[in-house]
Amino acid sequence: IKEKNYLIALNNSLSKINQNQLETLAKNSIIKEKIKKKELIKYYDLEKASSITENLIIDLSKKLNFRNQEELNKYLLNFNLDIDEIKEKLKIETLWNQLIYDRFIDQVSIDEKKLRDYLKTEIEYSSNQLYEYHLSEILFELNANETPEQKYNLIIANIEEAGFKNASNIYSISESSKFGGEIGWINKTQLSKSIIKEIEKIKVGKLTRAIQVGNNFMILKINDKRKINKKINFDEELKKLIIFEKNKQLNQLSLIYFNKIKQNIFINEL
Repeated sequence: IKEKNYLIALNNSLSKINQNQLETLAKNSIIKEKIKKKELIKYYDLEKASSITENLIIDLSKKLNFRNQEELNKYLLNFNLDIDEIKEKLKIETLWNQLIYDRFIDQVSIDEKKLRDYLKTEIEYSSNQLYEYHLSEILFELNANETPEQKYNLIIANIEEAGFKNASNIYSISESSKFGGEIGWINKTQLSKSIIKEIEKIKVGKLTRAIQVGNNFMILKINDKRKINKKINFDEELKKLIIFEKNKQLNQLSLIYFNKIKQNIFINEL
């Protein structure tokens, strides 16, 4: 019940989906959190890590469009949630990201020359006009004997029935799923050519086809787009692009690592 309330607090539209579906979603969310926590206690003292949560609460308040923690506290009370419970959840996610960084950063490979050449082409083409897209995502994986087309059609049917945000909560394996898949504003220069090719085919409010990302697939929705006229700092944009590419690779490694440890853990669901 607590987990269902937590998920609805992050994405209010979940209150409208089938209750059995919501219960399954909440159960899977709890299992995922418990698996991460079980792995984290091998490397961290979770009690001593409590100091990291304050900035996380500030970030969560902003993401949910609250001006301060007091407003967030009042909002959470509507769902019978306590701020300390939320801090614990945010702490687990943050430490998980730190663990992934510490274990796999040496495996991240960035071709800076390739990124520099790509960025130079894009900036020259745009003539100091910066294009940005406000995006939401559904990053999905395939089950045994499932084709990308089958899974894509299943997700699209769910989007048509329950909306993109709810479909993201149900099918997406990305951490953005808790917020209905919302990524936010992304510079065109931070996106790969394959993604740009797909989003330039569609209008605001529409969806891309399934785009392969590593071993998984992604559906993107364009919520909005805008063109900003400003003097572009090449080095600054390159730095953003490198960080974006690094995070993308770390996210892929995080999914692989999680699925690996999940296979060796038994969760009693009773």
